[in-house]
Amino acid sequence: MKEKLLALLLMVTAVFHGQEKDNEALKGKNLFDKVYNSYSGNKLSVVILKDGKRIEGYKKDVDRKKGQIYYIKLKEEGTKKKHKLDSDEIKEMYLYPGGIEKFSKSWRHIHDVRQWERSDLESDIIKQGYIYFKNQKVSLKNKKREKEYLMQLINPTFSKYIQVFGDPFAKETTKLGMFGLNVAGGLAKSYYIKKNGKIFWMRKKELDVRYESLFGDCEEFVKKYPKDSLKWRYFSEYVLEYTKMMTKS
Repeated sequence: MKEKLLALLLMVTAVFHGQEKDNEALKGKNLFDKVYNSYSGNKLSVVILKDGKRIEGYKKDVDRKKGQIYYIKLKEEGTKKKHKLDSDEIKEMYLYPGGIEKFSKSWRHIHDVRQWERSDLESDIIKQGYIYFKNQKVSLKNKKREKEYLMQLINPTFSKYIQVFGDPFAKETTKLGMFGLNVAGGLAKSYYIKKNGKIFWMRKKELDVRYESLFGDCEEFVKKYPKDSLKWRYFSEYVLEYTKMMTKS
């Protein structure tokens, strides 16, 4: 029995060692922000309309389709004026997590990533733990007619070249526990990706198919992370690595 247990442990160690050897610079950490579904009505929200008007107020309600926000109600600070705003009126907005979903201390609060931030983001608000939403005209799951939604950007601090938006209905991978037991609560199996003005829904199994369009224009990345070495659990780190390399070049 002891011999079988030792053999199993050695096999598991060998598998993980092989994976790390293929991606030596990566740690398998999820650098994307969590996708939030509830937002505070007590913290000030910021909405910026397409005409440039800025509204600061308190969230009263949001409504969604397939998880994506298509309108928000809020009470303006000071005037107490109530607004019901459709997604096609809004350019971007900042909401604070609410309910039972507390903002987790994410990677963006630990590292200085200012050199990779998008210039159109309000960095001070982002650093306070706010979630950033951006108006996108998208075909949900690449099937529906295109419509404008407010989608959560989950890599706000390294989204210069590739923007990753959360899929609230994404299935999750399972984590491998000891002795082959699966533990729930892994990585999302799908995201909405935007690059060069085009946005699409991408699933885990499509990573190799999308490799060229995502990373193929960066020679350094292709050399360091060839297509056949990619693993889904490193996806957020690939996006960061690509951003760093493109910024440097």
